Amino acid sequence: MLRASATRTDRPLNLAAVTDPTQDSQLEWGRELLVFTDAALARDRAAMRSAREALKLVAGPEAVVRAAGCAGNFQIMNRLMDTLGVPVSRAGLALAEELGLDLPDHLMPPPGTT
Repeated sequence: MLRASATRTDRPLNLAAVTDPTQDSQLEWGRELLVFTDAALARDRAAMRSAREALKLVAGPEAVVRAAGCAGNFQIMNRLMDTLGVPVSRAGLALAEELGLDLPDHLMPPPGTT
């Protein structure tokens, strides 16, 4: 979704920043958004408070609400897809490989699918 959004809005994006904190995402507020996302995934209340405040400082309260909504929606989609056992698409597999992520066997796309 992030890559599609950057492409559609003609904004630069270094996707490597998603898995490598030493990289610059090239997105406005990118570092703060990644810290916010990491805090949400870790379910760390103190880290979330700090990340929320840092994002609010640079981007404003509306950005915090949008980031929270996006993270919540993504979490719902991931849980639903995993619960149903939906395998990753070939495009998703290519992205996982680009980011250096290993997928569990049950999420691998079946041979011969697109």
